[in-house]
Amino acid sequence: MNQPARIVHACWAMLAAILLMLASCDREPQEIALAVSVVQWAQPDMPAEGVKVILEEQRLTNGVVNAFYTAVDEQLTDASGMVEVNTERTNVLAMRVRAEKEGCFDEILDVSPSSLVTDGTPNPFSLAIMPLCLVQADIDNTNSPCPTTPMLYKWIPREVGGAASDVKWTCSTDWQSLSPGSLEGSTCYITGGTWLLHRRDWSCIDSSMIDSVWCPEGGVVSLLLN
Repeated sequence: MNQPARIVHACWAMLAAILLMLASCDREPQEIALAVSVVQWAQPDMPAEGVKVILEEQRLTNGVVNAFYTAVDEQLTDASGMVEVNTERTNVLAMRVRAEKEGCFDEILDVSPSSLVTDGTPNPFSLAIMPLCLVQADIDNTNSPCPTTPMLYKWIPREVGGAASDVKWTCSTDWQSLSPGSLEGSTCYITGGTWLLHRRDWSCIDSSMIDSVWCPEGGVVSLLLN
C-alpha cells in the first residue's frame, strides 16, 4: 500500500473510531420540566386557580452571562392549582419560578438547576399565593397632648395560625415618631384577610393606645391615627 493510500486508510479508521465512540455515549436529556402546585395562603389545602406561573432563568449566551432573569415559559394554573413549565438545561445558570395574580403579592421561588432531574420526570414545587390589602393611613399629631415631645406609633401585623407563611407587610414595623403639630401619610400593602394592630404612645402623659383594623382580601383600608 503506497503512502497516500495508507494516510487515507488511517483517516477513515480514525473517523470510524470517533463515530463509534459518539454512538456509545449516552447523551443526557436536556429538557427540564417543573410541575408547580399553587395553593391559597390562608388555606394550604385549597388549590389556587388562574394563577400565572412564570419560569425565569439566567443563561450563558456566547460566553456572556445575562444579568437579568428572562421569562422562558408561562402557564395558568387549572382548577387543581397545577401547571407545568419547561425549558432547556443547556447553559442555564440560575432559575426561579414566579407566581402572579391580580390582587395578590407576587411569589418568587429560587430553583437550583443542578438539583433538577432531566429524565422526563417533572420536578415538583409548590407555592402559596397571598392576597393583599391596601392600607392608607393619616398620622395626625396636630393636637398633641405633648407639645414638646413626639408621638410614637407602631404597626403590628398579626400572624395567621395555620397559614402557609407569615403575613407580608411593606412598611416598617419599627417604632416611628411624629413631632408635635405634624401630619403625615403612610401607604402600605398587607396580606388580605388579616388584622392589623396599631399602637400610639405619648411619653409626657405615660399614655398608650392600641387598636386594630380588619384588612379584607383585595380591599382598601383608610385609617386616621391621632
